[in-house]
Amino acid sequence: MKAEIRPRKFNSSHIQQASAVNLADHFHNRLSVFGITIDDSSTVDRDDGIWLIELSNGNFELQVSITDVSTVIPKHSPIDKEAEERVITLYHTNPSTPMLPNHLSTNLGSLEEEQRRLALTIFFQIDSNGNVNNFTIKETIFTNKKAFSYEEVEKILANPQDVPEHKLLLKMQQLAHLFAQKRVGKSGILTTEGYVDEDGNLIKENVNTHQLIAEFMILTNATVGNFLAENNLPAIYRTQDVGTTDFDFVIKTMGHCLVPAVYESWAKPHVGLGLMAYAHFTSPLRRFVDLVNHRIVKNFLQQKSHPYSIQELNTICDHVNEFTEKFKCDRANYLKQKRKDELEEKYSHLEQVNIDKLSSEELSELIQYTAKNNRLKDIILSLEKRKQDLQPKDFYHIWFVGKIQHFLEDEEIDTISVLEIKSQLGNSIIDYKSYYCPIRQKNFAFCYLDGKTTLNPEEDSKKNKARQKAALATIKSYLKGELTSQPNNFPSATFEDFIKEQSLQKLETDIDLTNLDDKLFSQLIDYCLKNQFEEKIIEEIENRINRLSVKDLYKIWFEGKINKFFNFSNLDFTSVVLIYCQINNYSIKYRIEYNPSEEVYSALCCINNLISPEISVDAKKSRAKQKASMAYIQAYVNNTLITAPDIFTDENEDNYPEKNADQDDDINPKKDIVNSIDNNEEKPTKLNVDWVSKLHYLCQANHWKSPEYIFDNFGTFFSCIVVLSVENKVLKSKGYGKSKKDAKQSASQVFMIQHQLET
Repeated sequence: MKAEIRPRKFNSSHIQQASAVNLADHFHNRLSVFGITIDDSSTVDRDDGIWLIELSNGNFELQVSITDVSTVIPKHSPIDKEAEERVITLYHTNPSTPMLPNHLSTNLGSLEEEQRRLALTIFFQIDSNGNVNNFTIKETIFTNKKAFSYEEVEKILANPQDVPEHKLLLKMQQLAHLFAQKRVGKSGILTTEGYVDEDGNLIKENVNTHQLIAEFMILTNATVGNFLAENNLPAIYRTQDVGTTDFDFVIKTMGHCLVPAVYESWAKPHVGLGLMAYAHFTSPLRRFVDLVNHRIVKNFLQQKSHPYSIQELNTICDHVNEFTEKFKCDRANYLKQKRKDELEEKYSHLEQVNIDKLSSEELSELIQYTAKNNRLKDIILSLEKRKQDLQPKDFYHIWFVGKIQHFLEDEEIDTISVLEIKSQLGNSIIDYKSYYCPIRQKNFAFCYLDGKTTLNPEEDSKKNKARQKAALATIKSYLKGELTSQPNNFPSATFEDFIKEQSLQKLETDIDLTNLDDKLFSQLIDYCLKNQFEEKIIEEIENRINRLSVKDLYKIWFEGKINKFFNFSNLDFTSVVLIYCQINNYSIKYRIEYNPSEEVYSALCCINNLISPEISVDAKKSRAKQKASMAYIQAYVNNTLITAPDIFTDENEDNYPEKNADQDDDINPKKDIVNSIDNNEEKPTKLNVDWVSKLHYLCQANHWKSPEYIFDNFGTFFSCIVVLSVENKVLKSKGYGKSKKDAKQSASQVFMIQHQLET
């Protein structure tokens, strides 16, 4: 790909303007300051100088001086127009292409050692915790007392001596660390691999010194950005806006996948740096936007009119943003070709390369080079000896670039990370599908590569290990061309699996199911629901029917449709139908009438407008209600439910207590059963009501803590317990549903009704 950005040459008008500059003409009414500079050893354009003064109260005055070339480059002058076109200094061209003529960028504008230069100095008043208490910006004359290189300062920080110069640098480093800790961004940070600058570039050498300078520059740019924003000044801000200022949340959820930083004329957050406002100010020799911001700040301090209109600033932002995109592509192509040439020169003669003595990074370079040049097979035996030094990126090049089927039997390789690299470098989509079998107590996993996977899943007792195996299996099948878009289903458990996993006897021998505890037996019921209820299971259910949970009874009757156990009159049939209603979001009503002449109650249970064909009768009201619930369950199992008559739509429900024949006889003994409704704790389910939100708003209105939700999985449905502390009391309610969401809604509804909180 050809570069889109071409080096430009300065014409005679640019050279004449630069040659006419006399710095002494601008020295009057400026404060004299001094400091040091820290740059790369090859730097010829020094933008920034720093100095630190430790005050008697333990606080600090940090001085950051930035070369002031805006004073000698008027707006719309030939050099200014050319700088706007160039946008930045291009360091990747040969030779480099400066934004300003050399007479300014490397001479009169550069903060050279023992030379007096025009500057803008920001004086920061900082406490011992790294907080900026105050700052001022002044036009100054800066003298550079010492031009350090990064290498020099790095050696001093690693082995400081008891001399003022070293003490100064150590104090600066400590202050820089405090600044870094106060930001939550992902850019401008020190990592185990090196220093990540504000543009996301990883710097691996002289990292402590790079961080020192970078933190002072970030502080300066952020301070200027806030200063401009607080004074409602349109300028050129560096923004990285994702619609929220919750930087911690953004970094956790989006990580490095952030929107690119751009230039805009009004302040917005810079998420990458964790700052509310940011404006480039510290590099006016090599960045045009800094030159623009210098003019805006100086005019404001001098109480002059704004030097730019909004339209002018927007035009500059658009031009710079467009240039930046082209520059990224241009520089990437340049670095890519440069890297290719370096590797070619280094490894083209493989017979001369001593692989055993290569560092890990050099070994990775060699693998990358040979993979792209189809020469991996020439070094594969040597790689066997260095297998412990290979990294995920190396296996990516071996398998996906070189297509070498080697190292595929090693389950200790981090294949998940290898596929993550494949997704980034190869633009592939990686996905995992997992399933946990509670009976086998094993995890099963498929790994999908661009929509295809292995024929069968991998399994392991640990979920992550199953995924790791699945990733390796997918890589194997990819290399063999055996990936499929139609894999087999996850395997279902067998009864033998269930027995085996519980360390019991095999199916063909006599199994003493009485040895199973209640929890395990409940799991066995779940298994039978997916398969079948064998006779011995039915017998054991009958043996332990009185200690089965209501949830298990629900499963047996409503999910398994087992037409048995209705002769056990002491079972809580009413609670069973309540679970059924909660899970399915059905309404439930009871019609109960007392017949004084026969001294009995007659009852019907109506769920979702369906009833049993038979009326239930008992001398006790509660038993009549239980029998009505049982009759409904039995009719459900036998598919004999019928539609309820219209009287079940009556919303005016009465509550009848237990009565004897000689009590107050205000009930017509000739009334039909359907003329009386019993309304105990069961309320018709109110559809389309967000009970979770109602409870949440109630807590907010009363300044209560948010409720706690405790879930349990019962195979085909969930339970949810709501726990809420109110006025030193702990209130609880329970609900059920086919999903956690439904169970949460059900529990919240029961909670509101049970504790009389419904409004």
